[in-house]
Amino acid sequence: MKRLMLSAVFLLSLFRVGYSIQLSPETTISLLTCASGDELYSYFGHTAVRINDPKSGIDYVFNYGVFSFDSPNFAWRFMKGETDYMLAGQRMPSFIDSYVEENRSVYEQILNISQQQQQTLFDALVENAKTENRVYRYRHFSDNCSTRVRDQFEKCVNNQLIYNTSRDIQLTYRQLIDQCVPVNSWNGFGIKIALGIPADQITTFSEKMFLPKYLMNSMADGIYLKDGISTPFTLPKTTLFQSKPLKSDLDLTSPPIVVMLFFLSVLGLTFREYRQNKRMIGLDFVIFLAVGLAGLLLSFLCFYSLLEATGKNLNLIWALPFHTLFAILWLFPSLRDKLLWYFKFTGRLIIVFLLSMPFLPQTFHWLIIPLCLMILLRTHGHQFFRVALRKWNS
Repeated sequence: MKRLMLSAVFLLSLFRVGYSIQLSPETTISLLTCASGDELYSYFGHTAVRINDPKSGIDYVFNYGVFSFDSPNFAWRFMKGETDYMLAGQRMPSFIDSYVEENRSVYEQILNISQQQQQTLFDALVENAKTENRVYRYRHFSDNCSTRVRDQFEKCVNNQLIYNTSRDIQLTYRQLIDQCVPVNSWNGFGIKIALGIPADQITTFSEKMFLPKYLMNSMADGIYLKDGISTPFTLPKTTLFQSKPLKSDLDLTSPPIVVMLFFLSVLGLTFREYRQNKRMIGLDFVIFLAVGLAGLLLSFLCFYSLLEATGKNLNLIWALPFHTLFAILWLFPSLRDKLLWYFKFTGRLIIVFLLSMPFLPQTFHWLIIPLCLMILLRTHGHQFFRVALRKWNS
């Protein structure tokens, strides 16, 4: 979620005495919800907990979303699903300043709980911030900065927090992610291609709270029993910083434009090939190599990575990793006659895949269709144009 370049240890030194720190009656504890940003790690927003005790001079943020790109083998561990996050702290003014700089809105909901419950929550956060407890294995759907805060909130009221589920609607993890990921970005396109069948699982009300905005809305409607009376869990939301609207310009390098232009180019070049009765080996090489490399990456995420939603990915039907080897072998003239069977096999596989897409247990990005048609053009394009022109002339 939020990348903080901090030592991540000041809470440990500040609260070294742990439970000996007693919060004053003037203390407020609140849920902070930060809007999404432009960077990949910030697409889904962020959640943190603020402890504000004016009498003691405490105004700190407990943050379960701290990590560093500088940690050893970060990129490899991230793709493999072995990213470690930690609970650390930051002074509230510094926390807000970082989001103002990134132009990301920040909302606050003060918890409507007793002083004893505040102390219980505070003590639990301090315990979590200890060296031996602060690091945890990040799981995007089930164990992140948002779900950890939810769990602590529920514990502080003895698991008697009741949510208003009357307006809950059925949504899959994929649909929830679609709400956060930019529609026309390459990062967003890659994320949607990488998600497999597990992402199409229907989520429960609680599971939706892996997204900070759903946690914020759930807490706003939550109630608990206070002295036998149903009491709102939070006070009304306030805005600590409202982001400035940004102009959205037409991006000519967005995936839909690039993919469709490339598809039309392949269509035109394949027709030109047919008219000239000449094969563009280089074009075959580029297409099959690119799709094959994508297949290798998807295979890694599907079969080796521990990420929760990248398994059982049916995009591997069209993005076969074997395309990479085929692309290389296709460059050798002496092997081409022996590789024609692979053209026929791939073309028929693509046809079956396109016809069965509506019935498969996975939702596919619409740009998969022109990508598949591109492969089909390179495997059966000449035959298609031959039949089409014959019917046209007749």
